[in-house]
Amino acid sequence: MMWTGRADEAGALGLLLDRTYAEVAAAAARPRSLDREFLIGQFDLWDNHLLPAVAAGTAPPWTRRSAARAVWRRLGLAAGDEHRRWMAGHLDGLGHDPAALLGPERSSRPSRSGDGRLIPVPQPLTAEAAELICADYELTGGTLAGARIDVHGSDPQQISGSLKLAPGCRRHPADSPVPPALHFHVGELTSGVFPHAERGSVRLGGELTVVPAPDEVGLDVPAGGTALRLAGRDLRWYPDDVDWSGSAAARASDEGVREDAPELPELAARGADVLGILQLTIMWQLRRMRYAGLLRRWELAAAGALCGGLNAQLFRMTPTALRSRWAAHRVRSLLETEDSQARDLLRIVGRHLPLEVPELPGAAAPPVPSRITVGTAARLPAELDFTGGRLRFVDTAAGRAGPGETVIHLDARRGDRDTIVVIVLSEPLGCAPLTVTPDGLALTGAPTLDVTADDVTMALPLPGGDWTIRAAAGSWYVD
Repeated sequence: MMWTGRADEAGALGLLLDRTYAEVAAAAARPRSLDREFLIGQFDLWDNHLLPAVAAGTAPPWTRRSAARAVWRRLGLAAGDEHRRWMAGHLDGLGHDPAALLGPERSSRPSRSGDGRLIPVPQPLTAEAAELICADYELTGGTLAGARIDVHGSDPQQISGSLKLAPGCRRHPADSPVPPALHFHVGELTSGVFPHAERGSVRLGGELTVVPAPDEVGLDVPAGGTALRLAGRDLRWYPDDVDWSGSAAARASDEGVREDAPELPELAARGADVLGILQLTIMWQLRRMRYAGLLRRWELAAAGALCGGLNAQLFRMTPTALRSRWAAHRVRSLLETEDSQARDLLRIVGRHLPLEVPELPGAAAPPVPSRITVGTAARLPAELDFTGGRLRFVDTAAGRAGPGETVIHLDARRGDRDTIVVIVLSEPLGCAPLTVTPDGLALTGAPTLDVTADDVTMALPLPGGDWTIRAAAGSWYVD
């Protein structure tokens, strides 16, 4: 969507917020093109900047533009490369200078905290980086802490991939008892291998190897019975280690930079505060899709219906009394919407305000996950058409504790529209490696479920053969 016209810095913030809702609504309407990672990044940006943006957009004329510039600068510091390009394109379309508002691009060097400690940033994985990793961490005896692939977009389709490794121990001085984790991520995956298995059951059997090639960089890690692999064109790594500042990698890095940002404006009660807080709570609800088992297409559609175009008016330079009356009228009209899903979302987020959302007579309740049981195993896949679908997402060792979960997303059609099936398999059983390539994720048929009193077995038919995985229990969600 192209946004044209002329708005001041504050108005441009409101239009960016409306643009977010337009992209949310488009993802709900065309789920096969849904870019989950990008949407989560948008929600993360608004988590800290939505209320300051509304504060700038509703500020008095003499502080409005300076407050908005402070928000833009903070957004520029917080955004990753892809989201910065998104904001820069938005500003350029409105006739603003992106560099002047967003500030210089983020440094690729480590930053420094207030107490002077070096804080790592994602870096390209090279042979030299691999040597530093091996100097800082003993991988043997560690475990695979998680793995993920995420298919996004449709033209062109891309696959991102991640591995999370828990080293056996640190080799550099450490004061914290919190164990480190090493994250490896590729935005354009060309190949990958990782297993569906119980958390902590896949033991690392040696040091990692980086394999450079003309068009990609590969990471290979020996692990009990399975050689973990992640390869692509932009492979990067990041240490989640509170004691990283004492590592060899930190000593080999630059001195680090301190990035100061302007103070953000605070939202005052000018009649628009309820709409600002309501939008923030909606963003909180949408951010829950970072836990992949909680992806809900209907929530995206409802958010787009409730908030689409809202901020073009909210951020308009208007006397406070007029804005207050308009905001009160808008809240009443939201509560009176005939869209049952929009009311359901309002009922969920309204508890934070609070809002009393009246029931809509005859409206169906939001869909909920179905347990995969002996009685539902045949019916659940039969209700959907998987022709032309694909395995679009896998997250192993998901969940916050215990043996973990494997979360799977599949493309499907329900009636005359596309949708996404969300499958959560709890307490993985056995070890089932998955080989991932860009042309190997198309579904060649419908998944099959086999359920006993002790386990759930699911087989996904893929071009390279069925991927068959077992778990103690499972759920199936579609809307």
